[in-house]
Amino acid sequence: MPRSNRRLPSIRRALVISVSVVLAAALAVTAVDRTVSVASAAPPSAQEDAPKECVGSQFATLGKVYDSLFDSFVPNLPKAARDQAPALKAKAHKDMAAMRVSTLWVSNHPAQLGADDKAPILTYRDPISQWIVTQLINVREGQATKAISVENLTLAQAVETAWLYLYVTVIVPLTIARRTMPPIGTVFGPISIGTLVTLPIFLGIFAATQLYKAISAKLIDSCIVSVTKAEKDQAGKPIKDLTFTRDVPGIVKDLAGQVMLADPDHCPSIGTLPLSRIATRTSNYLRYLNKDPRVDKQIVRLTQQLQDGMKRAKVPHNMIPADPADFNTAETILSSVLSLVPYVGGAPSDIAIGLTHNYHDGADFSKTKSLSDLSVTKSLTAAYYAYAISTHLLIVAWDNAGVDPAAQAANLLFPGLNITGDMLPRSSGIISAPNIYGLVVFHNVLRSMCLTEDYDESANRNAPNAKTKRLRRF
Repeated sequence: MPRSNRRLPSIRRALVISVSVVLAAALAVTAVDRTVSVASAAPPSAQEDAPKECVGSQFATLGKVYDSLFDSFVPNLPKAARDQAPALKAKAHKDMAAMRVSTLWVSNHPAQLGADDKAPILTYRDPISQWIVTQLINVREGQATKAISVENLTLAQAVETAWLYLYVTVIVPLTIARRTMPPIGTVFGPISIGTLVTLPIFLGIFAATQLYKAISAKLIDSCIVSVTKAEKDQAGKPIKDLTFTRDVPGIVKDLAGQVMLADPDHCPSIGTLPLSRIATRTSNYLRYLNKDPRVDKQIVRLTQQLQDGMKRAKVPHNMIPADPADFNTAETILSSVLSLVPYVGGAPSDIAIGLTHNYHDGADFSKTKSLSDLSVTKSLTAAYYAYAISTHLLIVAWDNAGVDPAAQAANLLFPGLNITGDMLPRSSGIISAPNIYGLVVFHNVLRSMCLTEDYDESANRNAPNAKTKRLRRF
């Protein structure tokens, strides 16, 4: 394949991201109420006289948004430009319809996935976990190998996808870089030059995250464009007869067929399930894969031993600090500020805030619960804090000893240079990454999804989440 052809997908994705960022910025400013100026008339069509409703970014396609913005600018153009406006608009629509984006590259807002106001995915999500949930639902509904035209891409999809790529390519590397910045030298007290250098990065990431949250929420609830029911039903949907040739791996299909978007009223999230349920389900799955009767008996015996051991083991579950995702606004701000304080900031301060959160919720710290009854969320939260405090103590020990693995490795490679930990990036940013971008993402996915076998069909048979393929029960 020519090299230029290989560049086309990345160029198209970059173009879509650029367009979405510009549109989101423009609409976030103008979408104040239902009289927003971009809700102007669409170009003449057969559906012109059909009833219309004003919709937010969930159903506002880039094609409709382009029309609204274009029509609002036309009256201010010179006459010669106004005469060319219909041709320019038609050409733009033709180009947008010709550009296709794979559903694999698109992330959906939770509302587009069928989430209501109480769905846990609205609270427990990050750009990566949201993309994973989107792709699992796409696989389950047979949309994984489809393509969406840029014309029909919704503004919500464009914003969420743009934020995903910004998060992965900019925010994650900057966060790791900030955590690896060496002290360099002391300014006064515990404040180092490294802290002052990374402070703008910290504030910039915080501001960008808050801006995204505000824009995403505002655009979903705003009046952006007026559409007919047919246009609303087709918004964000892939091209019906266009399918890519690649196949989805069988293990991914199997997994996607067993999960769906969690809903506290109809399908409790996997995070709320007890560990005993997970152990039983895992055992049943291993027995399903196994064909040897002797191994099958061993699986049953070991599973029973594991279940008995978990029932005997008691844990003070309220001593597990509240997850940072459950912090209120004041606690989140306090956690962010304290993370800049040497030695006590980070894991120690978050643990203190988490325990205080439990106390104010009326938790009894003397109560215990068997490990078998401990929820998946509680166990993963405990694992998160255990990893965080372990790495924190390790980093403090390195700092006090004046050593760092990176500096030691450099001295081994270049003897005589006497390289210290203050001269090289610290290892802390790397060793903490699996916890932040691995365990937390995995935890968010589990809290956002539920098992299809747990869905209460009698509660709401017509819910959007009810569309599922029941493959097997384990």
